[in-house]
Amino acid sequence: MTLIRKILPALLILICIATEIQAQSSRGLQHLNISPTAFALSRSEATTAVHDGAASIFINPALLSLNPESTIDIGYSRWIADVNSIFGGINFVNGKNALALAFYSMGSGDFEQRDQPGPSNGNFTVRYLSVAGAYSRDLDWFSVGIAAQYLYEEVFLYQASGYAFNLGLARYFLDDRIKTGLSFTNLGEMGDLNNISSDLPANLRVGISADLFELSAVKNDDLPILLSIYTDFVNPVITTESSDFTNVNNNDPYFNIGLSFEIAEVVEISSGYKTQNNVRPWSFGAAFMTEQVDFNYALIPFNTGYGTVHSIGLQYKF
Repeated sequence: MTLIRKILPALLILICIATEIQAQSSRGLQHLNISPTAFALSRSEATTAVHDGAASIFINPALLSLNPESTIDIGYSRWIADVNSIFGGINFVNGKNALALAFYSMGSGDFEQRDQPGPSNGNFTVRYLSVAGAYSRDLDWFSVGIAAQYLYEEVFLYQASGYAFNLGLARYFLDDRIKTGLSFTNLGEMGDLNNISSDLPANLRVGISADLFELSAVKNDDLPILLSIYTDFVNPVITTESSDFTNVNNNDPYFNIGLSFEIAEVVEISSGYKTQNNVRPWSFGAAFMTEQVDFNYALIPFNTGYGTVHSIGLQYKF
């Protein structure tokens, strides 16, 4: 029995999920193309120019030194087909410098293996993992950052490891009301997984965000409402194979667009839209913020009838 016949059900599910969530390849490591936090997912991952704690390691490491304080971040997302992702990280900000560490894992362990019809031979795991470290420095005119990732994938009895680098630039203008960012992500390679190496979803990302205007509630100046918009342009920099299971051109550039309403710096409502994605074009989210802890929630409905994604995240600021 070949590898493909043994793991086809799992690969079918994970590949469909990956390609439908803007995958760039027909094989693993597609979690690198998906933001790990509810904060980012609620904005359709338009966060190349917006600091997101330790999660900026995976999108634009230059943003790490632009965080106003140090943070500890954790996140959990339940995707369709019982695929889960877990994220955790810490970002130390010291003056103009920042050091960050994070891990990000996605997969499932509930796939059954059969050589023939009848009882299964047991369950097996499909799992992808990134462990990353990063350094960023604010150079006044702009901020720079670099991140290194150790990558691991496990499918059935087979494992492979590899590495990737993320590079970024960022600058904030007009008292941080305008934010810009540029990054190259997932530049590296993987070892062979049963004689075939997985492609990494390397991307060029350009982002801009703006606080458009602030309103005050009628007869209540203590309840300001801030409207912000976020836009990312994402262009795959490596041509990869088309998926075997979908009809999506995975190498076309696309836009991620987000919008948020922040009420009195305590409650936030957000939404996002992805172009060239007919499977999960929309996202929605909410956040509750205090001086030390932010709670974020994101909801992503799938148009294919597979279900709905739920993501939660906590950020502790110190």
